[in-house]
Amino acid sequence: MFAGTETPWLGCLRALAAESPLPVRVSGSCMAPALNDGEVVGVAAARFYLPGDVIAFRHAGTGRLRLHRVLGWRPQGLKWALVVQGDRCAIHDGPVAVEHVVGKVRSVEGELLLQVTTRDRLWALRRWLSLAVGWLARRLR
Repeated sequence: MFAGTETPWLGCLRALAAESPLPVRVSGSCMAPALNDGEVVGVAAARFYLPGDVIAFRHAGTGRLRLHRVLGWRPQGLKWALVVQGDRCAIHDGPVAVEHVVGKVRSVEGELLLQVTTRDRLWALRRWLSLAVGWLARRLR
């Protein structure tokens, strides 16, 4: 395992995504129908991430790259982390440190930009609020 929070390949991917969209092949169906198994998406660096955006990040448990939707933000120690979840996943992922994010999905199969609809953003915010209320209720017990 590598020391620290970032692996060398993650830093390379982030640098490449800052220059031009990085092609990433989708594997699995957790983001269907927005992203389908086998499609190639373009991932580009971004300054900020909003609920509803689809991001590529290094999964802390497996070390593999994943594509999931941003629900919101939460504190993690002295920093902020992203709360993410696949569209077809029953539960959200653990907090994702910004250092583990490669970028956000900008295009699918080289075509137009990925359209993040108002419905996508509202779904993400509703899910995040549900998680936040549950977290707050547990803290107040």
